[in-house]
Parts: sequence; C-alpha cells; structure tokens
Amino acid sequence: MAADNARVRNVLIVDDEPDIRGILAFTLEDSGFEVREAADGAEAIAALRAMPPDCLVLDLMMPGVDGFGVLRSRRQLGLAPETRILIVTAKTAERDYVRGWELGADEYLTKPFDPDHLVDKVRELLDTSLDELQARRETELQKAELLERLESAFSRPRVGPR
Repeated sequence: MAADNARVRNVLIVDDEPDIRGILAFTLEDSGFEVREAADGAEAIAALRAMPPDCLVLDLMMPGVDGFGVLRSRRQLGLAPETRILIVTAKTAERDYVRGWELGADEYLTKPFDPDHLVDKVRELLDTSLDELQARRETELQKAELLERLESAFSRPRVGPR
C-alpha cells in the first residue's frame, strides 16, 4: 500500500480557458501531481484514450464537445473506468448537477474556486474507493429525485377547500 501512495498521481485538466487551465495546472503540479491539459472535449477524449488519468478535472461549458459530451463519450467508449471525475464549473443549476452525477461525475467544485480546496477534493477523490464513489453518486441522484418530487408536489395547484 505504501508503494502505491508513493507514486505520482496523474491529473488531466480540461478547460477551454487557458488562464484557468494554467491556474489549475500550477496548483496541482505544486501539490505533487503530474498534470496533462486538454483545451476542449475532443482533446480530452483523445487524452483519455491515450493514457487514462487517475483524476479528470473537467469544465462543463466548452465549445464543440462540452463536458457532458466528454462524460457521455467516456461511458459509451468504455474509456478510463477507474478515473475519478471532478467537475469544475460555473454552472450551478440542480439539473446540471444531476446530469453530471448520471454521467459519472464524482464531485463538483464551482468557479471561482479556492486552489487549496481543489487540491483537497482531488486528493479525497483519489483516496476514495470506486464503490464508495458509486454509492455517493446514487445517494446524490436519490436526493435530487426526492427534491424534484417535493417541488412538483408543492407547485401543483391545490384543489378543494383551504
């Protein structure tokens, strides 16, 4: 186990904004990670094929193949099944979170982000078993489904006396 912990972990950063990629890369490299970068979804899919990373740090809003497209392609093509996925995005709508969970995201971080918090999230994901991550995704999806049902129940017009 100690030998496994000693190896350098590989992170693939996918974001169409060069400045954000640079900040992410600097932050993760400074914390001891080996970093590769992709500027869009197509590059990300090629990088996943070439060498699956330990962790994928993925933006959702990109031209062409967006982050959701990367997640769909990863699933459809069976790419990098053990890669942990951290979504780093400005999107905060519940439906976006749900879509990400459904497509295999393991964690979310919203922009702007604290660099130390990002490193902590990546380390936490890498230290968590795939089974635990799957159980967490299922819990998040169940919570979202329950919230949707509650919102639906309270938004229906009431019939009868009040």
